[in-house]
Amino acid sequence: MEREAIAYWLSKQAFLGLKRKGNRLPEVSNPCSLNDIEMLIAFTYHAADTAQQIVHLRKIKPSLKILIAVDIENTDTISEVVHCSVHGIIDVHAQVEEWEWAIKSVSQGKVYYAQQVMKLLAGPIIHNAENQSIPASKHFLSKREIEVLMLVASEYSTNRIADKLFISSKTVESHRRNLFQKLGVKNSVGLTKVAVRLGVI
Repeated sequence: MEREAIAYWLSKQAFLGLKRKGNRLPEVSNPCSLNDIEMLIAFTYHAADTAQQIVHLRKIKPSLKILIAVDIENTDTISEVVHCSVHGIIDVHAQVEEWEWAIKSVSQGKVYYAQQVMKLLAGPIIHNAENQSIPASKHFLSKREIEVLMLVASEYSTNRIADKLFISSKTVESHRRNLFQKLGVKNSVGLTKVAVRLGVI
């Protein structure tokens, strides 16, 4: 039901063109089907085979951007698709405004994980805080590092962060590297998880 409603809504949008729709991921898992597709929006309600199918699709067309719509209550599915490094995850029940934002973000090459998904992913970090070396407080970060962390978690690009904070892009990258080192993470998703844990966003 949600899939049909979103497909209908997508077909009416001026900012994109709906090429085709199918009932299962294997229906588009050959080079010919993917030839003219830049972004795939897949609805998944169960973890079975979804991860393998996504990995297969990415091998066929590495440039394909993938946005997954999940039932936020199904934590197993979320964990599965996160490990496939999809470009975006959205709650299947999200409001239209969030759908538009997610689609535009992913189409521009950004990563979009719904806030509910980020909080869910950060859950184990929060739960195991006592056993981890990352402090449970943001006071070990400088004011500027906190600002950069907040903006990274809000999906700002390096250039946008530089403009907003009136600093150079090189300085932003330096702060980002420091955050990676201090927080023990390797990418922006990891920074966002910790930002949720520390209450920065």
